[in-house]
Amino acid sequence: MKSLQTYMVFTFIGILVLIGILNSCVDEYFPEIDKYENLLVVDGTITNKPGPYEIRLSFSSSVQRPEFLPYTHAQVIAEDNEGNEEVFTEIEPGIYVSAVDGLQGVIGRKYRIVVRTPDEKEFQSSFQELKKPVEIANVYAEVYNRETVDEYRPEYGYQFYVDVESPETDSAFLMWRAKGAYKYQSEYLIKYIFDNRVLSIFPHPDSLYTCYHDDNYIGIYTLDMSTLSVPEVNRFPLNYINTNTRRLSIRYSLLLKQYTITEEAYDYYSKIKDVNTQQGSLYTQQPYQIKGNVYNVLDKDKALLGYFLVASVDEKRIFVNRPPATQVEFYYGICVLNDGDYDAMNGIYMTPREIWPLYVTTDNNERKALTHQSCVDCRELGGTITKPDYWID
Repeated sequence: MKSLQTYMVFTFIGILVLIGILNSCVDEYFPEIDKYENLLVVDGTITNKPGPYEIRLSFSSSVQRPEFLPYTHAQVIAEDNEGNEEVFTEIEPGIYVSAVDGLQGVIGRKYRIVVRTPDEKEFQSSFQELKKPVEIANVYAEVYNRETVDEYRPEYGYQFYVDVESPETDSAFLMWRAKGAYKYQSEYLIKYIFDNRVLSIFPHPDSLYTCYHDDNYIGIYTLDMSTLSVPEVNRFPLNYINTNTRRLSIRYSLLLKQYTITEEAYDYYSKIKDVNTQQGSLYTQQPYQIKGNVYNVLDKDKALLGYFLVASVDEKRIFVNRPPATQVEFYYGICVLNDGDYDAMNGIYMTPREIWPLYVTTDNNERKALTHQSCVDCRELGGTITKPDYWID
């Protein structure tokens, strides 16, 4: 149950608990990774799909406070092995793009990137061949329940899978990036709005009821097909999405991009995958220690962070609805109006101006309730009311 009053009380208690933890006898661990900060990071891709292509340059940031720190005013050039090249344009700080009618990825050609910095340093990658794409046959989800340490509370959710078309060669290297998005709703409709010390009827009760949210989790998966006894890929497991949050509460979408890559790229992304999937250990491997493929021309031992990827790609987006209640249980919290929500209405005129407007709902008896705003405004849970262009209901 959530109310404005109880929320503030629990927030205060949470702060006290946190202070107690920070002052306990357990020493905090701060890994010595300062030498990996403020380094140049490269992130970009050329594929068989039409451009424009994007390359991002940034400085590495703190592990404790990760952020995009743009590297500006560099010269970024993409070249192929037939002498064609294009200078990318910096459209935003640190973001460099090719022209719409500029360089296009061609199967069989090789590509590299050259970066010249304002302090007259030059970095480049080795040429990589743009392989012929291996296509996606099917992407799908199945209800899958996993055991947990609590035998009375298994983990429920959807396991996503991919089937792959047979490649022309048994030695193909594949990499998948799987990113989700979801539709969810708040618990109650807005009936009134309180602003400028005036309580008035809210004209569009359902306008803040439904939201869409990008899933922060991005799955990275790799496969060396030469390790398979039969060159077939069926039911390859991708993201697992559980019912502990609102992700599966209404409708979920997964966008899968399947890249056909070089062996060098396979080695790099396999290491990234291993770091992302480690559980129960702190900094067993440092992501910062995984060197990319862009090097200082004068000292090839000095590799930059990140990776310039040359790969063919096939992609597919699917949608799944809320799994049947007969097969799963949902564990995310829901809002239930309580006495504190009704009492909060009595003090609404004393609330500080900084938190206005406030949205008010009613129960089945039309009693007004000032509940926690996430119970009536879905945006408070991180999403947006704007439906994505790709979304299909």
